[in-house]
Amino acid sequence: MGLFSKKKTDNTELNAFLGVGTEYRGKLDFVGAVRIDGRFDGEISTEGDLVLGRKAHITGTVRVGRLTSCGRIDGDVVVTEHTVLEATSVLNGSLHTPVLTVERGAVVEGCVSMSGNAGPVRKKVVAADFGGKGVSGSAGQPDAEPSVSSGSVARTGSDDASI
Repeated sequence: MGLFSKKKTDNTELNAFLGVGTEYRGKLDFVGAVRIDGRFDGEISTEGDLVLGRKAHITGTVRVGRLTSCGRIDGDVVVTEHTVLEATSVLNGSLHTPVLTVERGAVVEGCVSMSGNAGPVRKKVVAADFGGKGVSGSAGQPDAEPSVSSGSVARTGSDDASI
């Protein structure tokens, strides 16, 4: 992890370990946490943690709850909670995650999609009068622009005040 980052200290027990020099092909479904330091070709699926060591090389599809990678992934990755790509990590493919931490030195080649549980986006209105003619919108229409007269202060929709 980075110099100023805090590691999450949850007591997740390591359920399986594929060491350096180990090669596995197929499908891996598991509960809890798994660490891979070898080569894996296929599909990995869990709601738990996947930890990839520096010598790990994954080719295929990864669907996990949390991912911490120091290794290489070639393929599509879907993470439901949090992804950490440490300095030695390489990702070639797509990544879909709500939270992403990328350390300096990590390489990402492909598409990254981030989505979270944010609420609906509110329309932001920006209006200002810098001494020119006032701007007026169509009154009574729901998406009408607000009226601004000479001498008004510039306001934005993020002021949370009625314009």
